[in-house]
Amino acid sequence: MPLYEQEWWKKLFGKKKLHHQVDVLKDIHAVLEELQDLKDEVKPLLKQVQKLEELEKEYEVGKEDVRLINLETQAEILDQILQRYEFLQDDIDINGIRVKQVAKEFLRRAQQAGLKDLVAEKKQDRKWWVE
Repeated sequence: MPLYEQEWWKKLFGKKKLHHQVDVLKDIHAVLEELQDLKDEVKPLLKQVQKLEELEKEYEVGKEDVRLINLETQAEILDQILQRYEFLQDDIDINGIRVKQVAKEFLRRAQQAGLKDLVAEKKQDRKWWVE
């Protein structure tokens, strides 16, 4: 077997992919789907925050023995709110990564198409900074 066909030679001197393949359409569909589901996730959260607001108003005017019960109820609602916000934040972070990958792929394609001025302009814009 010739030297250039040997596996160690290919690993050492072979061409390496400069970027991993991004499925732009798949990422766009995932972001769209998540944004559409966002409405359903926000409604229960909104109701819980409104309950918390009511409890806070009651706390301010309530007597000391009622305040203890009020605080326990607020703790339960805050647990639910914090959990929902954590899920929401995770979903938003994941979609943010997807959008950044789409932007990176766009810049790569624009560079290949010869739109160097556009790419340079976008790379100067902080919104377009991708790792």
